[in-house]
Amino acid sequence: MKRLHRCKTARFLFLLPPFMALLLPASLSSQTGKTVLFFKKRIRVAGQAQVFGELYDVQGTSRRRPPSTGRIAFTPTLVFSSLFSVSADLMLSTEGSSARQNMNILGLHPVWAWGRAHAGDFSDHFSASTFSGVNVKGAEIDLFPGLFRFAAGGGRTKRAVDGNVIHQNYSQYLAAGRIGYGSTNASFLDLILVKVKDDASSLSKPEQWEIPKVLPDTLETELDTLWVEPPYNPYAVTPQENLVMGFSGRLQLLNSRIVLKMEGSGSAYTKNLETDIVDIDSVDMPDFLRTPLKKIFTPRRSSNMDFAGMAHLNVNLEAFRAEMGYRMTGPGYLSLGIPSTVNDRQEWLFNTSARLGIHRIQLQWNRMSDNLAGQKLLTNIRNQFGAGLNTTTQAWQSNIQIQYLLMGNDAPSDSLQYDFNNFIMNIHESVAFGKNALLRRLGIQYTLQRSTKKTYAGEDRAGYHTINLTGAFQAARSIAANASAGLSFRKSGQADRQVTQVYSLRLTHTAMANKLSNSIFSSSSMIRDTRVFRMGLRSSYRLTPQNQLAFDLSHNVFRGNRDFHETRSSLTISHRF
Repeated sequence: MKRLHRCKTARFLFLLPPFMALLLPASLSSQTGKTVLFFKKRIRVAGQAQVFGELYDVQGTSRRRPPSTGRIAFTPTLVFSSLFSVSADLMLSTEGSSARQNMNILGLHPVWAWGRAHAGDFSDHFSASTFSGVNVKGAEIDLFPGLFRFAAGGGRTKRAVDGNVIHQNYSQYLAAGRIGYGSTNASFLDLILVKVKDDASSLSKPEQWEIPKVLPDTLETELDTLWVEPPYNPYAVTPQENLVMGFSGRLQLLNSRIVLKMEGSGSAYTKNLETDIVDIDSVDMPDFLRTPLKKIFTPRRSSNMDFAGMAHLNVNLEAFRAEMGYRMTGPGYLSLGIPSTVNDRQEWLFNTSARLGIHRIQLQWNRMSDNLAGQKLLTNIRNQFGAGLNTTTQAWQSNIQIQYLLMGNDAPSDSLQYDFNNFIMNIHESVAFGKNALLRRLGIQYTLQRSTKKTYAGEDRAGYHTINLTGAFQAARSIAANASAGLSFRKSGQADRQVTQVYSLRLTHTAMANKLSNSIFSSSSMIRDTRVFRMGLRSSYRLTPQNQLAFDLSHNVFRGNRDFHETRSSLTISHRF
């Protein structure tokens, strides 16, 4: 019996490997299927890819666009459940040139529950007066675990461009950091630091250079050439440096019924990094800023410092809203972390709206003035008042807006004084008809504008009357039309009354279960001796639920002081996934 048992055991062990070999592929296949199913449930890919091409031609005048343009855009997003996602922005364009910044974009943006990051091209918003809206080629990390907030990053904001005074600029680099506490959806306080500096070695300059002298009697240079424009000065564009420190915060009370927004920042700006250094102890500034500023900014003879601040109070009730605010930007304040800065101004504002049944009433007031430092001969003051009434029913919409602008100054001389006022009233009425009616919607808009400007030379008056009529038609289930006609009458000073006529028509046809849509349109305008006529075609076809093809063709004809015509055609292929 023992011998027989041993034989059966040996036979079993002998057959076990082939049996396991048969089961192993099935086991691996099952495991692979489970793995694929696991990732399918937790990983999702979405986004859009687009290819765009355009041809442009003009006859009779100089080109306003490149003769051909090509763009490729790709914006995929990879989502790992609800814990982690990665999105990318890619755009390649043929529109870049040596006279401006390159339009190509390549950026990677991972996001997780308590943070996010950027690599490549990115743009962020710290506050309206420090860092916002500037494209940066670099990297950034933004962490917000709990109520703690931290962000740091930087990179290049401009590449070096060698050219004339208008286009030339140095390579510019930005570094920005933010540390704060709170939630962006509730109350928070952030401290912000932004440093921007040009690379002075990114542009070459001649060792010896001198502007040709102009003879005052003949306005000619010593080379006997007519001085049509100032000669090019390679030193007119100078390397800059900018440091901005500030804070941004919001206080939210009573379930967002009361919201207080605040911003404040100081700017240190150097126009030319090649000017002489100034001892920081001799600079007129608060003592508590002097010590930390020594380590991160070097004042020079072309440097200046100033401040900016803002405070807005919002009241949000069910049937009533109000906003009161104040903004101040000093005459020397400048931040290179935002696209542009309008300085030397202070602004007061008050906006309110109330809902009364189907009506909503709006009131506005805004006051703006300059000459904050009292260094100018005069101060310009602008007051703008506004009121509006909006009424909405199922078939009728009415909107009435009134604005009144007052501008003037306190110049000591009559030759510099002026008073300007402008009144605008806009009335827009729209009526919707039944779904089976040929005329689906009819709208009429009337605008009245009157302005007066008084100076020492006299008084100028101008008046405008504009009326527009619009209509939406549905001739059949697959055919729709939109038409508009407008007249404008203008009377200014002693000149004759001028009449402007504008007409437009668009026909749209859909077919193949709304997969194919074709639109033809035309518009014309007649202003004094100028005639403009435009016509075009747009056709789009949805190949699949994820793929679409669009073609655009337009032709413009201009007749007036100069006659020319231009043609544009473009093809766009889009894919959603």
